[in-house]
Amino acid sequence: MGGFTLFVLSLTYLVLFVIQITQAREVGTHSLYLPVALRQHAALSDPSLFGVQMYGSTRPQSAYYPALMESQATWVRAQLNWESVEPVDVSPEAYNFLSSDALTSAARADAGNVHFIATIHHAPDWAAASPRGPLYVSALPDFAEFVGAIVERYDGDGLADAPGSPVVNYWEFYNEPDANSDYFEPGWGEFGSHYAQMLSVVYPAVKSANPNAQVVMGGIAYDWFEDQDGPFVRSFLDDVLAAGGGAHFDVMNFHSYPAFSHAWAQQGPGLLEKTQAVRSKLAEYGVGDKPIVITEAGWHSDSPPQQPSSPQIQARYVVELFTQSLAADVDVMIWWMLHDPGGFYYANGLVTGEGNAQPKLAFWAYQTAVAELTTADFEYRLTPAQTGATDMEVYKFNDSFYNRRVYVAWLNPVDTTIVKPLTLPGTHAVVRDIIYGNTQTIVDDNGDGHVTVQVGAQPIYVEFNQ
Repeated sequence: MGGFTLFVLSLTYLVLFVIQITQAREVGTHSLYLPVALRQHAALSDPSLFGVQMYGSTRPQSAYYPALMESQATWVRAQLNWESVEPVDVSPEAYNFLSSDALTSAARADAGNVHFIATIHHAPDWAAASPRGPLYVSALPDFAEFVGAIVERYDGDGLADAPGSPVVNYWEFYNEPDANSDYFEPGWGEFGSHYAQMLSVVYPAVKSANPNAQVVMGGIAYDWFEDQDGPFVRSFLDDVLAAGGGAHFDVMNFHSYPAFSHAWAQQGPGLLEKTQAVRSKLAEYGVGDKPIVITEAGWHSDSPPQQPSSPQIQARYVVELFTQSLAADVDVMIWWMLHDPGGFYYANGLVTGEGNAQPKLAFWAYQTAVAELTTADFEYRLTPAQTGATDMEVYKFNDSFYNRRVYVAWLNPVDTTIVKPLTLPGTHAVVRDIIYGNTQTIVDDNGDGHVTVQVGAQPIYVEFNQ
């Protein structure tokens, strides 16, 4: 298919997409059942970095499946519990794949063809003293056997596949394994060398079952350390790498939440600076070239006293975190999560929870970010000398597919009421709202080849035709 044909098809799908969103908002409904082709309108080869966290079933019957499709996310992170698949240790092995088949359903070609990061978690009680902590050494061969079976089931090769042949190529081992034993009773945190040993056992099992599969380091919090009165072990990553663990995972992985941004940056969400610190740490051990994914990042729409927020602030963080992920050359960024998790958690979802998936402002901001940035390549971050303000962040992208350049700009902090001017080269700019995609045209009134836009806490997209 020629490039011009792809452009026309993509533009047609984008127009239809905007029309459907506009109509849905005008009539007050949020059920947009978009064609699968539209989900890939801008990702013509590699998937975009946009992902979401889900728990439980991702089947079309799930209450949150329509929101997943409408979000335009190309990645899902889902948790696959070992104890659910192999609750008892018998010989020969007796696996129950009902739960894992349900949670990987959206990876089927006939159910969305979404890319998955599957987090293997929760060991059965016969294999570990804690479901989220170190395995008994005697259970490591059983774990490798289980991993080989589960990877084979979801490799899409037609041999011993799950129904519909869902494909899962990214396998993450445990969630936040840097947690200490007070937190996870016990956790992996104090046992970095044991974690490296576990990786050395499962790595060949994964590769034998599916040579295309990637072993993903368990997403470490790498924040709120014990010396900061938190539950995470600062030395865990060093301990894993010092024990040779870097040879037994393909993809580095950590989490990034703005609540801890002060540890990494003087202002802004801190994801970019944290990624740079993690890369430097990997380089110390000779594995600095590994790709990086962030399997948890996000913010909430509710307003607890200790971390006040709002739907507007949550939507701003959607744009800021994904923009910084692109600037940091992160391969995948997972927004935690698609729907409000409920319980004692904050309302981090893009849509509401309890089976009632109503979009928030953050959901529309996510859709707009996908449309604006999927085909764009990050070029550079403007300096304070270029922006004229030390509290302004501006990121320049080049979009050769749509023949345009795009700037993403905002003012720190995220709740500031200040507005400052930003002057950019060009004679005709379109300023796009992050939530609804509404546009305003700005022209060069002075004849000097520059336009000036106003930037506040709410990020904006500024587009120029090439």
